[in-house]
Amino acid sequence: MSEQIEQPIQPRLLGVQDAARYLGATAWFVRTLIWQQRIAFCKFGKRLLIDRADLDAFIAAHKEPDEHEA
Repeated sequence: MSEQIEQPIQPRLLGVQDAARYLGATAWFVRTLIWQQRIAFCKFGKRLLIDRADLDAFIAAHKEPDEHEA
């Protein structure tokens, strides 16, 4: 019988602190994005949770083009 090594589950939804770490920003910045409706979120009770896909979309939307590429 072969043993399978289980991979740790990566949560899809991140709390404000984890989202801030993911973006390399502060929790205040993430809350501001939420309050300004610039990023989607889920609310579970008092917790604000942000989908990793929405964080990735936010990053992609704010990337500056590389001027050195031809």
